Amino acid sequence: MFNLNQDNILQIDGSFGEGGGSIVRISSGLACVKNIPIEINNIRFNRKNPGLRLQHLVGIRNLVKLTGGTTNEIDVGSTLVKFNPGSEWNTDLSVQIRTAGNIGMLSQTVYNALYLAPHQKYQVYVNGGGTYGTHAAGSSYLSNVIFPIFKNLGYSVNLDIKKHGFYPKGGGKAIITIIPSSSSYKNLILEERGELEEIKGHIHVENRLKKPQVAERILSSILKNIKPNLIRSNEIQITTNYHESLSVGVGVDIWCKYSSGAILGIGTTLGKRGVSSEKVGIIAANKLNFLLESYETVDEYASDQILPLLFVAKEASKFVIRKKTMHFLTNLELLKGFFNRDFKIKKAEKGYIVQIV
Repeated sequence: MFNLNQDNILQIDGSFGEGGGSIVRISSGLACVKNIPIEINNIRFNRKNPGLRLQHLVGIRNLVKLTGGTTNEIDVGSTLVKFNPGSEWNTDLSVQIRTAGNIGMLSQTVYNALYLAPHQKYQVYVNGGGTYGTHAAGSSYLSNVIFPIFKNLGYSVNLDIKKHGFYPKGGGKAIITIIPSSSSYKNLILEERGELEEIKGHIHVENRLKKPQVAERILSSILKNIKPNLIRSNEIQITTNYHESLSVGVGVDIWCKYSSGAILGIGTTLGKRGVSSEKVGIIAANKLNFLLESYETVDEYASDQILPLLFVAKEASKFVIRKKTMHFLTNLELLKGFFNRDFKIKKAEKGYIVQIV
């Protein structure tokens, strides 16, 4: 997967493991952290449409702007990226996304680059793109699960959505504010999640679906299908929200907070043409029931996203996951190429204990 060539360029096989866009997002970001040139080949090699997608392209081009770096000539579909980060850090970026390319995925590329950046605050102004779309975390999941976990570790990322965007036209607007730690990052020790304290969520629906009360019907279905033995009714606070956007869309995020400080989400649930609001609610409720019955302390969608920060932190980390996703395992191996760290995964009664050593 890795090879350090004679020019001290870290060469990465982009088809390794999960073989998706996260290899590009993490590698290009960590190249900035470690200040080393990288070369990624076979990008998304086994995908239906191989090579860079628009959100990957926009992400890399903005790392060039962010650091004053250089790259080879790349475009949508490029399967080879040569990226050499610079050291002229810019604190303000303006980004244009002309489709529903995911804003959250763009933020991941940028925040992975800034863990050890020299300035106090960085802001990215995003015009266009999607806040909810397939194969990507929704904005409320990021803001209420991923970024609070980051904050507990000493890294501040704020996603301020000015306008929501849905597939296929996007049209979202956002400001991403990132404040690196002025000292060292904390490790994560979370072996038990404790007592359930609250369940919160956001249902985001485009305005054209207001008359048939799509958001309200989804909420009613969720409440009806949560297993009553798992909760108390006063623990649930799920809001319905309508937005004007270029495309019709529906996104649902629900998360749980525990007495240990653990925050876990169910992963974003999207509405689809031909799928009733009641069915969307059932899908979300079933995910929530599954989460409430589990013993994990980090959910499967957060587990791979928090890994880079845990490798940057100096002390060992320990937490529990329900399953080893391909994203998770790929990111672990990828991070070993950038850091002199290792990991251990031990089977537990209901899941796996993960240690970053």
